[in-house]
Amino acid sequence: MKHHFADLLDRTGDYWSITPNRERWACHFADLSDAPADITRVMINKRDRNWRRAETFANLSELTFHEPSQEQLAAISNFSKVTALRLSHARPKTLEILEKQTAVRELVLEYVSGVRDLKPIGALPALEAVHLENLRGASDFSGLSSAQRLRYLSIDGTLDWSQPVESFDFLAGLHSLEYLRFGFIRAPKGPFPLLRSCIRLKKLKRLEIGMATFPLEEFAWIEANLSHVEGAVRPPYVRYGGEDREITPPDYRARMSEKEFKLLAEAYTGTDGKRYERVPLEAMLLGKGVRNVLGTEEHVMEKCISHGEKYRLLVREYANQ
Repeated sequence: MKHHFADLLDRTGDYWSITPNRERWACHFADLSDAPADITRVMINKRDRNWRRAETFANLSELTFHEPSQEQLAAISNFSKVTALRLSHARPKTLEILEKQTAVRELVLEYVSGVRDLKPIGALPALEAVHLENLRGASDFSGLSSAQRLRYLSIDGTLDWSQPVESFDFLAGLHSLEYLRFGFIRAPKGPFPLLRSCIRLKKLKRLEIGMATFPLEEFAWIEANLSHVEGAVRPPYVRYGGEDREITPPDYRARMSEKEFKLLAEAYTGTDGKRYERVPLEAMLLGKGVRNVLGTEEHVMEKCISHGEKYRLLVREYANQ
C-alpha cells in the first residue's frame, strides 16, 4: 500500500534536504536490480526484490526504509555513509541499530513503534535535524539531550493520538537548537513553567506550538520570557468563518433538486440564483481546554476580548517576575 503522508518538515531554512513524503515513491524500485548504480536516494520496502544491492551504491546519501522487515532494519549498519535517514512504519526492537550512522545529519522516524530508549539518537555525532512523529511506546525524550549539534527538533503525534512527553527538561542540553516544534503532543501537567529549560537555548530562533498544546498560563510565560524567539508572541485568539460560501460541485448539495435543497437549514439560494452555505463566525482561543466560541459577531468578540485581556494580564505578570 502506498501511504502518502503530509510533509511536516519546515523547509524554509537549510535544515532539510531529505525527499518530501509525497515524492518518496519516486525513489523506489520494486526490484533493486533496476536501479542505476550511481543513484543517490532510495526507498526500500519489505516486499522489494534484491534490496541488498542498495548496499553497493557508492553515492547513496539518502535512505528511506518504509514498512521494513526486521532483516532490513538489522542491515542499517551497512549504510553508514548516508547523511539522511528515514524509518517509516517500522517496529525495530531497539534503536541501537543506528549506532553506526555516524554521517547522518537528518533523521526522520515516523510511525515507529515499540522503542522506548532514544539515547542512540542523541549519540549520533553529526545529527543536526530530527523529526519524530507518532513514536508509540516512547514518552521519555531525555535521550536526545546529548545531541550537541542538533539545530532542528520536531515532535508530533497525530490527529487521533497525542504523543506523550514526560518532561521538557532535556531541551536544556541542546545548546545548538534553533528550531523547535510540538504538534499533537500530550504535555505533562507540571511543574510550571514547562519550557523553563528554553531560557538556556541562546541560539533558539523559532517556536511552533499548537494553540491547544499548553494551558494559557504556559503560553503567557513563553511570550514574557522568550519574546525574542519567532512564534513566542502570538494572538490569544484566531477568528474564522462568518462569510457564506458558494456550494459548487462536487458537493452533493449542488446536485439536489430545488425541493430537497430548500429543506436544508444550513443552506439557501441567493438572489443571484446560486446556492450558498451559511458559515457561522467562530474563534479558536489560545490555551489547552478552552472551548472554541461560536455565534453572533457580538458574542464571539465579547469572548475574544475577555480572553485576550486575561492573556495580556498573565504576560505582564510573568514579565515582572
